Amino acid sequence: MSISVKRVLCLLLGLLCFGFTLPSCSTIPNKKIEELLVRKGFGKRAEGDAQVEDYATTGSQIQFWIDPILLRQEKYFDLQVLVSGPQAVGVDGQIYIPGYGTTYVLGLTEERIASLISERLSAIFESTIPVEARILDSPKYFYMFGETTPGARPFVGDLTVLEVFATNPILPLANVGKIRLVRPDPETPLVVSINVRDMVLYGITTYNLNIKENDIIYVPPTFFGSVSRFIERLTSPLTTLVAATFQASSIRYQYRVLTGERDFNFYGNPYLF
Repeated sequence: MSISVKRVLCLLLGLLCFGFTLPSCSTIPNKKIEELLVRKGFGKRAEGDAQVEDYATTGSQIQFWIDPILLRQEKYFDLQVLVSGPQAVGVDGQIYIPGYGTTYVLGLTEERIASLISERLSAIFESTIPVEARILDSPKYFYMFGETTPGARPFVGDLTVLEVFATNPILPLANVGKIRLVRPDPETPLVVSINVRDMVLYGITTYNLNIKENDIIYVPPTFFGSVSRFIERLTSPLTTLVAATFQASSIRYQYRVLTGERDFNFYGNPYLF
């Protein structure tokens, strides 16, 4: 067998091995991405329906209550630290229990938190310690985008679509006849088209739906609003270029005035008015 034939065979064998290894390498990132994909709900670690039963989120303030008669006993004196003030849920979703340490409460309801803390304390003191828990402040949000000031809005509960638009200003190009309420979900997202104009003009509240945490409200533009936004995006680079040109001309003019090449004319300066 000649040397050239051997080289060709080695090259083909190398390409074949490379072809087998290439798909396996490409599947590694895909598997990592699949592990991160949202399978249920909005994608947050703590989810629920706060209007049915509130639950702890990052930053929630939780106040505990234990029978004062029990706290007067010297054996349980350390528990006064637990009830002295509300505890904030940390980024890791945990709070501190005196004598026990940190405990994960993220996503738990008030009843479940109270039961968990009571269980932990009862194991430490070897006696039943009833505990009550109340979530005083629990940051939750819904979101607005489109022809409005985009961003998150605090969710206070018992909030309808009309109340949202009564307290959040919209832009002049907004089409209030085709508002979209989106309830995100990876499998069955809910998208409802709502005519806010009919609510205001005719009092038709059929679609004055109750907002939930993590809902998305999209305010679309009108037809002429869409045209205006398109032209705005189209001319945005040109506007930036023109502004930069005028700024450069202004700097050049000021430099010539400072160096004495030109006299400063207050009323004739084209860059003052």
